[in-house]
Amino acid sequence: MDTAEKTTLPEKEDPRVRKTRLQLRQAMMELLGRKSVQEITVRELTRLADVNRGTFYRHYRDIYDFLEQTEEGLIAEFTAVLDAYSNESLRIGLVPILTDVFTFARRNAGLCEALLDMRVDQRFFQRLSGLLYERCVGEWQGLYALGEIERGSYVLEFVMAGAVSLIRTWTARGFDRTPEEMARLADRLIRRGLGEIREQG
Repeated sequence: MDTAEKTTLPEKEDPRVRKTRLQLRQAMMELLGRKSVQEITVRELTRLADVNRGTFYRHYRDIYDFLEQTEEGLIAEFTAVLDAYSNESLRIGLVPILTDVFTFARRNAGLCEALLDMRVDQRFFQRLSGLLYERCVGEWQGLYALGEIERGSYVLEFVMAGAVSLIRTWTARGFDRTPEEMARLADRLIRRGLGEIREQG
C-alpha cells in the first residue's frame, strides 16, 4: 500500500470525519453566497455547520487551509469525472462528459464560484485547465483535430476559458437550464469552433 493510500484510508473508513467535512463544506457554500472568503470566520462557519471549533482545528489551521483542502477534494472529484470516460466513448460524443462537468459545477456551486472568481487567486482554474490540457495533448490526442501545436494551444485555451465563462454565467442565473441543456450548448459551440479549424487546415 503506498503513502497516499495510507493517508486516505482512515478518513474513508470514518463516517464521522466525512460527516464533519460535509457539514463544513455545505456551511461554507452557504456563507460564500452572502459574503467574501475574507469576511468568513471560523466561529461563524463552525456555528452554522454545527461543528465544534476544536474539531475544526484538529483538521484545519484556518479558513484558508480549509479551502485549500477542499480544493484538493474538488480536484480529485473532477479527475474522477474525467477518468470515467474512455477515448472510445469520447469519440461518440462530448455531451455525456460535459453533462457530468456541469453537474459537478452545480453540485459544488458555491465553492466553484468562489474558487473560480476572477478577483482572487486563479490557481484552482489553472489546475482544472491543466488537467484538461494534459488530457487533450495526452490521452485524448487525435480525437479532435486542433492543427499544429502552437495554434492548438490557443484553441484549447479558448475552449477552456469559454467553458468556465458558461459555468459562471449559468451559476449567476441560478441554474436556469439543466446540466444536459448546458452540455448540449457547450458541445455545439466546441464542435462548430473545431469544425472551422479543420476546414481551414
